[in-house]
Amino acid sequence: MKDMLKDQIAIVTGGASGMGEATAKLYASEGAKVVIADFNPVKAQKVVDEITAAGGVARFYQPMDVSKREDVEAIAAKTAEEFGRIDILAAFAGKTFDGDPNLTQEQVLEKTTAVNQWGMYYSCFAVVPYMKKQKSGKIIICSSNGAFNPTAPAYEYHMAKGACESLTVNLAMDLAKFGIRVNCVKPGPIVTAFWDELMDDGPERKAMLKGIADIEVPLGRTGVAEDIAGPALFLASDLSSYITGLCLYVAGGMGYVYAFGQSSIAHAGVGRTDL
Repeated sequence: MKDMLKDQIAIVTGGASGMGEATAKLYASEGAKVVIADFNPVKAQKVVDEITAAGGVARFYQPMDVSKREDVEAIAAKTAEEFGRIDILAAFAGKTFDGDPNLTQEQVLEKTTAVNQWGMYYSCFAVVPYMKKQKSGKIIICSSNGAFNPTAPAYEYHMAKGACESLTVNLAMDLAKFGIRVNCVKPGPIVTAFWDELMDDGPERKAMLKGIADIEVPLGRTGVAEDIAGPALFLASDLSSYITGLCLYVAGGMGYVYAFGQSSIAHAGVGRTDL
């Protein structure tokens, strides 16, 4: 199916890489005009060029630090100025600082919260006035499976992502009367460059990811960015017109099938073997 988002205007934060990039490209292939909102101008322009070469419409206005309200509001204003409306926000900008040896735990908390919690808040409230005025809009927030179903402790990051889910349901309740739907995707172990911030891409990381896939993920594999882009398209399209306030696990069965890493049945070795 093509043109699911024909002529709709979408801002994708974190759109220069990973899940944001995959979502931006899928939106564009479905007819949306996409604004890449990212702090990395080189990578952002590369995504714009690739979308344009494929026949789509994309823009990159200026570098954006999602933790700075004025940066986010400037992108929303430029988008509305050029296109006259904002139909979709797909908020994928996020970062972990756990692997930075130069930061204290308090600094990790401060920076992680600024990007992942306040940055999400700023992004949503930057587009809400435009969506209210047009009495329609779709907001897709990116949380994490680890917020409430962690496979390993990541206190600051998971705490911030848990706040994103609270933001989702509160916005959904408040904005429904304006025709604005707000939903959330909860990625599981998705292998993107994000993992480079956590650990080197070597044998130890490969073994860890294989262990997660084999033991924790019912579908038996780690995910890729495109596994998130599909649900993000669904939530931005009219196919989900009666859905708001949903926090959707996209984690190969984690969260739904297994609770807190492993099901008690699997742990005990009990259950049918012919399924």
